[in-house]
Amino acid sequence: MSKKLFSAIISLGLVFAMNVTVLADTITELQQQKQELVEQREDAKRQRKAYVDSYNATKNEVEDIEIAIQQLDSKIEGLLMEIEQNKNDLAITEANIVQTEKAVAEAEEALKQQQELLDARMRAMYKNGTNGYVGIILKAKGFTDLVNRVEAINKMASFDKKVIAEMEQKRQDLDDKKRQLEEEKTRIETLKAENEAKKAALDESKAEQKLLLAQYEKQMDEFDQKVDYYFHLINDLDNKIKQKESEISIAIYNSTKNSTNPSRGEVNYSTDEVVQYSLTFRGIKYKWGGNTPQEGFDCSGYVRYVFAHFGVYLPRTTYTQINVGTPISRDNLQPGDLVFFGYGTPHHVGIYIGDDCYIHAPQTGDVVKISPLNRKDYMGARRVK
Repeated sequence: MSKKLFSAIISLGLVFAMNVTVLADTITELQQQKQELVEQREDAKRQRKAYVDSYNATKNEVEDIEIAIQQLDSKIEGLLMEIEQNKNDLAITEANIVQTEKAVAEAEEALKQQQELLDARMRAMYKNGTNGYVGIILKAKGFTDLVNRVEAINKMASFDKKVIAEMEQKRQDLDDKKRQLEEEKTRIETLKAENEAKKAALDESKAEQKLLLAQYEKQMDEFDQKVDYYFHLINDLDNKIKQKESEISIAIYNSTKNSTNPSRGEVNYSTDEVVQYSLTFRGIKYKWGGNTPQEGFDCSGYVRYVFAHFGVYLPRTTYTQINVGTPISRDNLQPGDLVFFGYGTPHHVGIYIGDDCYIHAPQTGDVVKISPLNRKDYMGARRVK
């Protein structure tokens, strides 16, 4: 073997050894980076748990207040519907009273005209020398004429009496109808006033609850921000760990193939599209009956809007949404599942987003936000997609 050939072989061996060493160092470095990310993720989970645990007592009080406000919202909604019905019934009754008063006036005018007609006839007979019905009888020319005159007078008097009696009865019937309508109006006004008083009492209770809730707003704002921060931090670290695992796999593959210029494709890790879409509405104000981001959302309106974007059309209320889809146990929750809250009857709904958290439109005065799934009134979940 020539010295040149020997030197070339030695050089190739050194290059190969150097490449192997570099790849090994790269793998080690990537594994260390992955381990650091794992430790950061675990530390973030510990910090989030510590933060949540430190606010458990306050959270329970706040949760009771939020549930009470949601229940008050539900009762107020029912009373608003009843008051609106009272207003409609009252308008109809008042219109009927006006119509009946008009009919009474017309009947009284007709009765007045009929009486005037009768009086005019009597005056005409008097002017002609006939003193009423008696005068007509006294002018009879013989017995037959007398009988005929008496019969005619009886018919005339009977007809006048019948007409006036019928008209008087009609006026009396209309007066009775008007009295009944006025009694009905009074009843509806009383019912409306009672419903408005109940609503006022509920509004007052709700204001007291909101005032009490305001005492914890600063703590709850910090709590929401921390939960939101750690949720995204942990999600970001999960994605970085997956990326490092991919890089390690590629590096190991390259080391086994002894390739110094490997080709690699871009790696994408997708998350649940319903969750990602639902997160875009954080900060939208709560509005009872709200259905769009422009006007604001209530809990069921928000859920309905999100799923409609994906062609899943849900009923409008919490009470009906809980009957859609498939029931899911808490242990089997997946991102995108609907979670319901209440005692016997659901009064609140949100969307599970993973990591034991859900996003929802809580109550009046609040905004769409992320909260931990640890409420005491958790009822169950449904999968609708």
